[in-house]
Amino acid sequence: MTLSVKKVAIIGAGAGGLVTLNELLHTASDGSSTIDKERDRHALPANGAFSEITVFEQNNSIGGVWNYSKEKDEAFPSGVDEYYKPSEVRPTRGPPASLDSTSKEFPIESKSVPGLRWNKSGIYDGLFTNIPGELMRFTSGPPSVSTKDGVYAPFVTHDHVLRYLENFAKVNDLEKYIRFNSSVEKVYKDPVTEKWVLQVVESKDNIDKWYQETFDAVVVAIGKFNIPHFPKIDGLREFATKHNNVSHAKSYRNPSELKNKKVLIVGSSISAVDILQYLIPVCKEVHVSTNTIPGQALKNNKEAGKKWISDVLTDPTFQIRLHPKISQFLEDSVEFIDGQVERFDKIILATGYHTHYPFLSIPENEGKDYVKVSTDGEEATQHNIVRNLYLYTFSIGDPTLCHIGIPRTPLFFLISEVSAIAIAGVWSNAKTLPSKEEQKQWVEDAFALQSAGIKRVTSDAATELYNKIHSLGPRGRYNFFESNVIDDPEDAKIILKDLFYKIVRGEIEI
Repeated sequence: MTLSVKKVAIIGAGAGGLVTLNELLHTASDGSSTIDKERDRHALPANGAFSEITVFEQNNSIGGVWNYSKEKDEAFPSGVDEYYKPSEVRPTRGPPASLDSTSKEFPIESKSVPGLRWNKSGIYDGLFTNIPGELMRFTSGPPSVSTKDGVYAPFVTHDHVLRYLENFAKVNDLEKYIRFNSSVEKVYKDPVTEKWVLQVVESKDNIDKWYQETFDAVVVAIGKFNIPHFPKIDGLREFATKHNNVSHAKSYRNPSELKNKKVLIVGSSISAVDILQYLIPVCKEVHVSTNTIPGQALKNNKEAGKKWISDVLTDPTFQIRLHPKISQFLEDSVEFIDGQVERFDKIILATGYHTHYPFLSIPENEGKDYVKVSTDGEEATQHNIVRNLYLYTFSIGDPTLCHIGIPRTPLFFLISEVSAIAIAGVWSNAKTLPSKEEQKQWVEDAFALQSAGIKRVTSDAATELYNKIHSLGPRGRYNFFESNVIDDPEDAKIILKDLFYKIVRGEIEI
């Protein structure tokens, strides 16, 4: 099927949105790419495949999740009854009137209405990556700064990643394509014109400017760390409202806030342990609630990437009090499923994020096979299992709606880039997608692996996935793995354990 894609919208100016913009700009109308090898800057084609590309970014600068802000999102959505549902904590916003006759130049203006936006970054002071810095880069544009001699080597700090993205945007002159402070609230296809309609609100100085605009194709690159998952636990909402001491890990910024406090961290994932290393030196007591039975179940965890987490949680020198799952929140305390009851000064929910697209979850898209997001079957868990995307990229319902950054993988930057490469190849008609039946079979096979507990794309699998996605790219497009061999990122996890001990002992200054 030949596609007619000239005008493209990209939602999000984080890593995924920026690399997609750059990829489309370097794709020629004949389906070739000017990115033929690694270099600081590539020439733009004489005749680009896409005549107009616009990026919508809800914040006032680029970077997405890496865009550190001292401002925080709401600690807990106390005003929302079903706070555990993504559609309730981040509903679709509607315009004050019809947008049929509007445009960016002639919007409808109204006063900004307060509400939950979840547009602040979850980056906190001292955060460093858990993926080697050499993998936090793209194959086009300036190289990432060497990290061999850094205190966190081979990992890098959050500001290092942001500087890399800012430099990537500067070298490739990307900012002129970005509309800042612009939140996309609706995306649907007009059945008559077969164009994608985007309803956008530009918010600045307490004024909202609403308008709509049509596009041939849309890329969703909003990331997966926006809308916090607040678990469904009896009494949680009432407890949080009364005590005002419950917050998601996304709102954590600095350990000084918790000095001499008795703190409970709910969750034992990498994000929980990342925060834990800063709390142990300053808190009076640190408690951790896990989904596994504390002690033996943790010690028996032999998975390479998780064993170090088990080791530090069960290390007696840290005096971490381990608890099983929470059964309920009482009026002034927390009861665990083993019957223990404890009071805490502060409770941090390191319980993950929802993958949610409020602009797609609208009546206009009912019955469309654009994207499906679900839990693992339990209502209390986060909505983060994404289906109906071929190669985690192309919507089976419509190939002109694509996603960036879906798979969980240590090669996130490279996999995001290769999705953009495939989009450029298919939308420029250099390559064509297989039949819908083949696409659906790929999705079912991928979902079967997730159902079997394989939710993370390992580095070996990521390399295979990269090459499969790359096969859909423009002609002549450079393939990273044809020229590079990388070390397994999992091998670096032992260094995370060493850094944990150094931070707790005060050997690394934050």
